[in-house]
Amino acid sequence: MSQEEKLEQAAAYYSARFKELEANVELINEQFLMWIITHLCEIEYPFWEFGDEDEGREGYPDYIVAEEMKKFEDENGQFKHDPYRSSPIYKQLCEYDPYTNKDQLSSYEIVARYLPVLDFKKLIGTIKADSLDTYEEDVHFQVSSEVCGGMLLCATYGTIDDKHEVEVTHNC
Repeated sequence: MSQEEKLEQAAAYYSARFKELEANVELINEQFLMWIITHLCEIEYPFWEFGDEDEGREGYPDYIVAEEMKKFEDENGQFKHDPYRSSPIYKQLCEYDPYTNKDQLSSYEIVARYLPVLDFKKLIGTIKADSLDTYEEDVHFQVSSEVCGGMLLCATYGTIDDKHEVEVTHNC
């Protein structure tokens, strides 16, 4: 087979592959959003804080529901948290256990019910695509966000296999 024929065959294959991805975009997105939720449970990152470059800023980032955060503040408006214990913000979410997701809730439903301090759509809106490449049937991606000074989602790499399964393989 000539080089030109190989390129035509590869172009046809990947054109069909990306059409499949487009047809399954909701499934793929939901898997990634569920990964974000379980990732938050694993690391209990203080996503309600500004990054180091915003040191001294008052209030909370715009993807935080300030009224819900007040439930975790003391009488001076300061966030109450024992650094040696799990954050109370994650308590409901961890008790629900999004890994098993026994009620088969969508990612947005889970956050609305069990992590109401987070405006999930606004957080997701901060994510930008960095790269996309292919190798055989797998599609590899990298995304990032400036949330929390870039520390929450930093050089987040993953793979989408031929069955449209998403696996995040690296974050930061």
